[in-house]
Amino acid sequence: MPPYSPQQNGVVERRNQTMVGMARSMLKAKKMPSKFWGEAVSTAVFILSRAPTKSLKGMTPFEAWHGRKPDVAFMRTFRCIGHVKNVKLHLSKLEDRSTPMVFLGYEHGSKAYRLYHPRAERVHVSQDVVFDEGASWS
Repeated sequence: MPPYSPQQNGVVERRNQTMVGMARSMLKAKKMPSKFWGEAVSTAVFILSRAPTKSLKGMTPFEAWHGRKPDVAFMRTFRCIGHVKNVKLHLSKLEDRSTPMVFLGYEHGSKAYRLYHPRAERVHVSQDVVFDEGASWS
């Protein structure tokens, strides 16, 4: 295939277009700044790999690769609030047991979630999260 000729690889280009469009829609719908573009793309890829496609006769790419249906029970709404368990040792009686953060997506290779801590301005990875999918960060 000649270099710089995307028209020669239509299937991949169409899938990339879908992924980019989905990431852009996620950011716009939730009024997220563009600094979260990478997180949105990663989450879009994660979701699309678990969605059935015509090209695989209704199977998901995950199922075609792993030979089993994907577990989607743990999937959450982009930008909802996740209360991350405070794992600090020796919490006092009055300290918060969790910290509210913004759900961004899924940690690659595990069942952990990626959440953004707005006050600390960093991404936190955790499995110990209680979600409030009806709420979003204001």
